[in-house]
Amino acid sequence: MSNKLHILALGLALVLAALCRLWAAPISAGPDVVQFWAFANVFQIHGLDFYRYADATAAIFPFKGWGFVYPPIWLLLLGLALIIVPESAATNAIVDSGWRLAMKTPIIAADLAIGCLLYLAVPGSRLRKLLFASLWLFHPTSWYESAVFGQFDAVAAAFLLAAIILMERGRDRLAFLLAGLAVMTKQHTLVPLAVMAVIVARQVNWRRLASNLAIFAGVVIIISIPFLLTGNFSAYARSLFLPGQAPDYQFPLVYAFSGIGALLTYLQEIFGWATGGFLPFTIPIMFIAIAVVMVLSYRRTITPAQGALVGFLALLSFSYHVNYQYLIIYIPIALLVAARTQYRGERVLTLVLALLPAVWLWLSSVSCWFNFLQPASTQVNLILARIGLAHAPAPDYAYVSLALAIMGLSIAYVVCVFTRWHNSTGKLPPNFPLQPRIDAVSLP
Repeated sequence: MSNKLHILALGLALVLAALCRLWAAPISAGPDVVQFWAFANVFQIHGLDFYRYADATAAIFPFKGWGFVYPPIWLLLLGLALIIVPESAATNAIVDSGWRLAMKTPIIAADLAIGCLLYLAVPGSRLRKLLFASLWLFHPTSWYESAVFGQFDAVAAAFLLAAIILMERGRDRLAFLLAGLAVMTKQHTLVPLAVMAVIVARQVNWRRLASNLAIFAGVVIIISIPFLLTGNFSAYARSLFLPGQAPDYQFPLVYAFSGIGALLTYLQEIFGWATGGFLPFTIPIMFIAIAVVMVLSYRRTITPAQGALVGFLALLSFSYHVNYQYLIIYIPIALLVAARTQYRGERVLTLVLALLPAVWLWLSSVSCWFNFLQPASTQVNLILARIGLAHAPAPDYAYVSLALAIMGLSIAYVVCVFTRWHNSTGKLPPNFPLQPRIDAVSLP
């Protein structure tokens, strides 16, 4: 493929991916879209004192008590969206098409950025690069979360993926800066970033590592300080560090992607067993699993991409509560690992892990989000029905089986990385660009 055809093909893929999302964005919405509108308005009214009112108890909120439990970057993007469509309105029954599009546009932009990042980072031919970029750009899950339901995990995923790629290319300063942006977008990116930092600690001296961590901390502090100057320390800390939901049964099961949580809920639902008492134990188990992953990541020679993937999969596997949008974080990393690995088994497993979440869209009813809020788009049902996305929900056991399959494959990948798919010589693989030892003055 010539250079011009190659650029044309990439541009066409990006345009088609954007059009697929921009078509669905203004005619579909989940409940988060209207709640985000309320958060944007509260931010406009109260400014940097926002987190004092983030518990969603004011009259403006369509869903009371559904608080803002995220760091500030998404809030800033919501504020920008409201500036673009200041006359928009939303309730638990309606939401303006303008707000839907304005709010989802940064997420769509993040989707396209992830596609470009994969294209740049995947080794090999241009066709191979285009293939792996397209696996993300046309992934049903990424389309659904950004263009239909309206969740912003892709923004955090873009920062995280960029940090991984830069780290593996030896640009550690910029990588830790972007890592800070990732965490200040979605907190659970801290786990894969922590594992990545442990891996990097083997390759750099302590002075370099300390300065990188200082860059990371500086990003977090600089973004946080304006919101803390108002004195709402406890409200800010509560939103960022406390879980959004206490350990409990995961109803409805259609939205339960924690294998453990879904299974315990299903056993209670079918047999009436009091399994809820086991859910709190998932918390220490999860922390133990993450700690083990970090120790093994230091002792084995794996790439930062592998480390970020095993860290996030350990978090998902043992968490009592996993939403569908959380899977967005690991999908592009799994695609990157699949494109780079020299192990056939790792390539197959990471591709399965990356593509498996899309199965859920054919088990649920995607069409409902085109009719959930006014103005509805009932005519879209005919289009979606042709591809199997407009039907009654599947039985609960189907969702539990999918959650357990993702959990089982995730655990299998974590185990295999540390037992089979690492470099047992202690040296970095030949195609890994990070130097074995980054000197304190060797990088800009």
